Amino acid sequence: MSTAERCLYSKLTIPTDTSYVGVVGAYVRQVAQNFGFDDTACHAVVVGVEEAVSNIIKEAFEPDERSTLDISCERVAMGLEVVIKDKGLPFKPAEILSQKGESDAGIMSGPRRALILMKQTMDEVSFRNLGSEGKETHLVKYLQTGSIDNYYKVCELEAYNEPLPGRRALSERVDFEVRPMQPSEAIEVSKCFYQSYGYSFVYKQIYYPDRIVELNDTGQISSVVAVSGDGEVIGHCALLNWDSRPDVQEIGLAVVKPGYRGHGCLTRLTQYLIDKAKSESVEALFALAATNHTYSQQVIHRFGFNDCGLLIGFAPATLSFKSLTETLHQRESYVISFRQVKKPRNFRLFPPAHHREFIQKLYSNIGLEPELELPAESTPHFSEAHSKLTAAHYSPSGFGWIEIEVYGSDVLEETKARLKEFCLKHIDVIQLYCNLGDPLTYYMTDKFEQLGFFFAGIKPASTLGDALVLHYFNNVAIDYERIKLTSTVGEELRRYIKKHDPNRE
Repeated sequence: MSTAERCLYSKLTIPTDTSYVGVVGAYVRQVAQNFGFDDTACHAVVVGVEEAVSNIIKEAFEPDERSTLDISCERVAMGLEVVIKDKGLPFKPAEILSQKGESDAGIMSGPRRALILMKQTMDEVSFRNLGSEGKETHLVKYLQTGSIDNYYKVCELEAYNEPLPGRRALSERVDFEVRPMQPSEAIEVSKCFYQSYGYSFVYKQIYYPDRIVELNDTGQISSVVAVSGDGEVIGHCALLNWDSRPDVQEIGLAVVKPGYRGHGCLTRLTQYLIDKAKSESVEALFALAATNHTYSQQVIHRFGFNDCGLLIGFAPATLSFKSLTETLHQRESYVISFRQVKKPRNFRLFPPAHHREFIQKLYSNIGLEPELELPAESTPHFSEAHSKLTAAHYSPSGFGWIEIEVYGSDVLEETKARLKEFCLKHIDVIQLYCNLGDPLTYYMTDKFEQLGFFFAGIKPASTLGDALVLHYFNNVAIDYERIKLTSTVGEELRRYIKKHDPNRE
């Protein structure tokens, strides 16, 4: 891919006349198609941009005022940015959202409707006041399909360079402090991830400083950083609350800048977050540690985390551990490790009979002793006709997941339907989460395995409760010998999963 292809830029100038809105729509649709967006995403771009342009013409200019708008499109990191520049009246989104903005008929209209549609159809919406030069409306849409290697490079992005030999000798002590991240440091956190992974890190939000700040502001993550004596951000880690369960959190998004590894940075970041979790009455913590290398596993094991599951092929082979391993030979797998922070409650589970013994071993390994029971009824009884399933996928990384919240008599058909949808969308790895506290999991696990799912471990204290984790491969080959695990139970888990994987040779 040439520099010209990576940095595509074009601009359209139109008069402030609403009859030209359709021309703008056709223009941005063609650009979005050229950049690789599918039909649904192209439509969203058209709606968002047309709404913005129409609103600017109507609200920022008098009906008989003669002026022009510049609409530019440029390829940015993982997507498209549309910038609408005008010299009309200023736009104040905060004031607009505070107004009711509805017509007499009760239908939302005017600037409020335009702003909400922009936010619904685009991934980022922002406004810039340019003083005497007018203002800009920035609309960003991110690509959600295709390999990230096809579009991650952008103009003026410096390529990754290995640290110069001897820049930071491991014998040279590096002094640093660990503390909560300041909003102004979010951009440095993004740089840490780029310098360590390029643009291949699974969780793409981490490359956008504004999103990091927003996630911290909303409580979805709590970031801490390691800062050197000269003020350089050299590492990051966070407590993650993806499942909206404040009592159970993940320790993740860990990175140490190349050149500063080997100085105990990750260890101190981890300890800080564990202390923070204890002070906030978190009951349990879990972590996902890479199996391409073993360092992160060694760190979490030192802090009392123990293995209980394996997310096989969780990340694409394009994931790059800069300065650790240049390329991966297959999709990367992660081990699920768990640590109970508070005294556990008593609870009952209904594991499938053929996995009961091994599930009991996994619970013992993480220090929990649930009551493993058989269902009261000899045959499955569905109290609901219709199942409640949550299914989602993340195309760039090629994985999807299904959570069975309520078993209905149609659960097998519904699971088949979701599985077929994922396979048609070329999702490589599909995870199925079943509630071990529901007696129907005892009966249905074998049925799911007949569909091609296979045992991958447990995830205690998930959104479903304690979950059985099953996997499905959509034409994915895994060499289990390349999965590196440091604990005895982790090795037993790898062998057990391999034994039950129907795709193994």
